[in-house]
Amino acid sequence: MCVLALPGCMSYSSKAVTELDHESDAFATAGCQNSRQNAGIHDNLKNIKLVASSSLMLIAGPVMAIPVLFANVGLNSADHLSANEIKSNCGGQPVTNEKMTQSIAVDTGLGLLTGSVLNGASVPISTTLASKP
Repeated sequence: MCVLALPGCMSYSSKAVTELDHESDAFATAGCQNSRQNAGIHDNLKNIKLVASSSLMLIAGPVMAIPVLFANVGLNSADHLSANEIKSNCGGQPVTNEKMTQSIAVDTGLGLLTGSVLNGASVPISTTLASKP
């Protein structure tokens, strides 16, 4: 499924690399190559984060909500910062801090929503049924 929706599974770092002008002089510099080198790590972390967050919430329940939230914010922030570094070192247009913060918040919210939908067991069915009159 992830292969079919490949742009949705790419990290911001990988998206930044694909949006660059590969023919520009800045793209061939050592600083740009160093920045681009670790973009794939963020793809792997994004996929692992999706599975791990859902699994932890399913296994441990609401106890893991805050740690999972902080982990998601941290990994999203690292990816966005890496993407901005790639853009600035390779001749791209870096994103402002305000837009980056908004994007991190949206990504984290969507990640938590996706995780809660995927695991479905974070709200026990018996509790839901018992609360109805």
